[in-house]
Amino acid sequence: MINDDFAYDPSKKMISYSMQFDWSEKNILATSVMHQEIIIPKTFGDLMVKSLSADVNGVQVPDSVITIDDFSAQNRVAHLVLNQNDILEISNKAVGLTNKMDFSVMPSADNLPLTTMTENAQFKLNLSWEPQNIESGSTVTFFFDILDAFLLDRPVSASYDLSIFHNGEKIDQASGVSNASGHNMIEFDVPDDVTGIITLQFENLNGSKLADAVFSVVVDRIGVDQIAIPDWIKNNAGWWATDQIDDSAFVQGIQYLIKEGIMIVPPTETSESIGSQAVPAWIKNNAGWWATDQIDDSAFVQGIQYLVQNGIIVI
Repeated sequence: MINDDFAYDPSKKMISYSMQFDWSEKNILATSVMHQEIIIPKTFGDLMVKSLSADVNGVQVPDSVITIDDFSAQNRVAHLVLNQNDILEISNKAVGLTNKMDFSVMPSADNLPLTTMTENAQFKLNLSWEPQNIESGSTVTFFFDILDAFLLDRPVSASYDLSIFHNGEKIDQASGVSNASGHNMIEFDVPDDVTGIITLQFENLNGSKLADAVFSVVVDRIGVDQIAIPDWIKNNAGWWATDQIDDSAFVQGIQYLIKEGIMIVPPTETSESIGSQAVPAWIKNNAGWWATDQIDDSAFVQGIQYLVQNGIIVI
């Protein structure tokens, strides 16, 4: 079971968490395999990359220990499997081992292409774009490949319907037949009033209603230096993390600050309100760490964006 310290660092696109583990040689020799599953919503575009890498207690493990399962329509599952030899090597290389395993998982190399499987597992799709920083009112070129999953990811010629959505509204669409010998390309003029998350939805690949796939892409991505949070809000975050104020008081306070323009966060697409849902523990952990300067503003804002996206904070 993992500890209550799950966190996401958007500046590094890195997931981190830990679990209790006895690093004694006796315990390692009694451990044949360590298997972790990381469930990533497919709407979380930054982690829909082609491959992931991991560090365990500061030691980089081979990329082969992580396999990606994209066969679910809603989620990507990253399997991190350490065998006994992997664990022994980590114990020999790591410095200052404690009674836990510390995991860090992030994109292994380039952020692009993004990749996913269709719902029926027939096709794999890769998506990239230029320029990589997509801005409102600009033109972006999307490049995509349709690969046959049963033919060792060979590019194939397949019909497709593509729709682009923003806040649930279709803002562009295209249909065609993919190129089996090179990248497919479409140009998209981003409207001036579109910012935040846009969704590229591929449907009816090769005429199959079950052959669909979705990618989420950010327009006007805001960097760390563009996030504005007054210092005194850290007091509230610290009080909340130590249970001096409850979830409702903290959420209402943040909601007011965003609406009044006192606190500025990146544009965030909002789903249907689920305000009765409890605030996840990792957001509260992030708030406590942010209050004591253990993480930066962008990592804290990632939690606030989650609350906005899931309708817990309404702006």
